[in-house]
Amino acid sequence: MIWLLSTALAQEDDPYGRYRVEDPNHPDAVARSASGSVLLQPPAEGDYSVEEAPDVHAFVGSYEAREALDAMNIGAWHEAGYLGQGVKIAVFDLQWYGSELKDEELGVFETWDCWAHEACTPEMDTLRPRFSYETGSHGVACAEVVRDLAPEAELHLVRVNGNTTFENAAEWAVRNEIDVVTLSMSFMNGSYYDGTGTTARVVERMSEGGVLLITSAGNYARGHYMDEFRDSDGDGVHELADGSQRLPIYLQAGKKRGVTVQWDNYRRCGDTDLDLWLYAEDGSVLDIADAVQDGEDGCSPVERLGADLDKGQWTWLEVHRVRGDPAVRWNLITTSGKVEGAMAEGSVTDPGTHPLAWTVGAAAGQGFLTNDLEGFSSWGPNMAGDPKPDIVAPDGLSTSVYGPTGFYGTSASSPAAAAALAVVMSARPELDAREASELVEGWAVAERSSWQATDNAHGAGYLRLPDPGSELPGCFGRAFGSAALLLFPWTLLRRRRPC
Repeated sequence: MIWLLSTALAQEDDPYGRYRVEDPNHPDAVARSASGSVLLQPPAEGDYSVEEAPDVHAFVGSYEAREALDAMNIGAWHEAGYLGQGVKIAVFDLQWYGSELKDEELGVFETWDCWAHEACTPEMDTLRPRFSYETGSHGVACAEVVRDLAPEAELHLVRVNGNTTFENAAEWAVRNEIDVVTLSMSFMNGSYYDGTGTTARVVERMSEGGVLLITSAGNYARGHYMDEFRDSDGDGVHELADGSQRLPIYLQAGKKRGVTVQWDNYRRCGDTDLDLWLYAEDGSVLDIADAVQDGEDGCSPVERLGADLDKGQWTWLEVHRVRGDPAVRWNLITTSGKVEGAMAEGSVTDPGTHPLAWTVGAAAGQGFLTNDLEGFSSWGPNMAGDPKPDIVAPDGLSTSVYGPTGFYGTSASSPAAAAALAVVMSARPELDAREASELVEGWAVAERSSWQATDNAHGAGYLRLPDPGSELPGCFGRAFGSAALLLFPWTLLRRRRPC
């Protein structure tokens, strides 16, 4: 993985001491939504609480995202006068530092702070980030991509830094009749990545309100592993397929280099209790995660490790079963390294796991149609078996934040796909965002002999717009494609949805 340039943001547990309680009127709240509050201190005993988990990691002059213009054939649509006009696009992110200085790159835009108020009405004060991980400009780079590719779209920059603010932002988007939201963040450990959980309700609310969420698939194909617990000798320690008990994981240098393991126990938390042990090469213990999953208030079927490492190194993980299901399914993701024997399939994270989200993978923009999927780009399906991602868009884009060709990861491909959709909607104003996404999927380039008929990596294929005026309208294009199966079996490689 390109560790410094791969820029999807990941929501994990919070070292800054933030807690969510399911009480929107809690007297100690520092941020609220309709269903809960965020506290800076642990709630009093007896308060039902769930960690807010907003800790975000970025694996991360004036430039234009010109690579995406060529890759997706958007330049031809610009020449025809389709520039995203009449389309409202919101960028949800938490790193907006310096956006007030970006008028040259971003043009006219409005800002909204969903942390400062439940209604998101205050403008963002980006010169005073409230938490240290908000000092970056990741969101600015996403907004630059949108502006470069859809220069006349109505642009909104929205501060979202956790589940509570995501909920607030969704309601704001529905109230303001936003067409498309692009979000390049991953929310970790709120579900078994099966399209359920805390972010699922937010995605569903936006969809009900006519807002399409376009989101990054994630950059975890090399940092994902899953298995069913095996313990033939009865010692309580998981056995890998080769009979060994320790899974090699390479972690980068730094504080709290993280590994999380969750298991399929969200609907009945407390049935099973797992612990994690992390070892160094010399056999010494680097960290132990042994939270008690007992079904009491705040129970979460997740264990988190966070080693402090002076240098990048291989570590070894043991998964221990304290009690419960002897064959429980468990799922591992590290945002800080790679796993030996990594499993790309199933590595898409929330909210990209939800069937109603338009989830975007990444391939390098220069030579886009001939490039393989980025090695880090997460694959589906989700843990319920639903196909993901939905489409692939370019990364390796030029922005003032990351420099020429420096914006990598599904963080870059998500706003590129959102902007492409806006351009199509400006040409076809009778379409809503969902209908436009289905049309664009029908145009996707999917004729690659190396792909499978049911493809868990590329979805519909590579996002490529036909020349304006030559595209087949609506369902006629789909009907033509279906008839073509008689002559061209390769069209089976394209996943299709009903018109």
